[in-house]
Amino acid sequence: MKRAKRGLTRIGTFGEELPNIENRIELVSDKDEFGMPLAKIIHSYDKDAEAVWNANFEEGLEVGRATGAKDVWSARGNMPTIHLMGGTIMGTQVGNSVVNSYGQTHEIPNLYVAGPGIFATSGASNPTYTIFALSLRGVEQLAASWGTVTD
Repeated sequence: MKRAKRGLTRIGTFGEELPNIENRIELVSDKDEFGMPLAKIIHSYDKDAEAVWNANFEEGLEVGRATGAKDVWSARGNMPTIHLMGGTIMGTQVGNSVVNSYGQTHEIPNLYVAGPGIFATSGASNPTYTIFALSLRGVEQLAASWGTVTD
């Protein structure tokens, strides 16, 4: 391994999963220790997402072979489930979204949502700083309008 480590590399790929109406969060009859209903996530990848995932593997292997590498292999397996987003999508009205651009729900004025649930889809990079920025924006707007939102 000491000798081989000089020539070892990894290729990482990114793909985007398009919104799927079947993916959702549902409340279940079980309750937590505070009596609040628990939720379950229902999610699966569609054929297009699987095709992109598999094409990424094949292209990565081709790139590896094109370099003249002695050994090329793939860690093909389960598709990753990190950075799942959506479910409380941000938009302009009730008919196309759950929250406005501040994370405030359209139908319950004193309910705000923060996190990647408000994204309609994912971008090509880690969403953490976008989540922070949108959360801060929502909190600032909530603080500025506190008297009218809590009535």
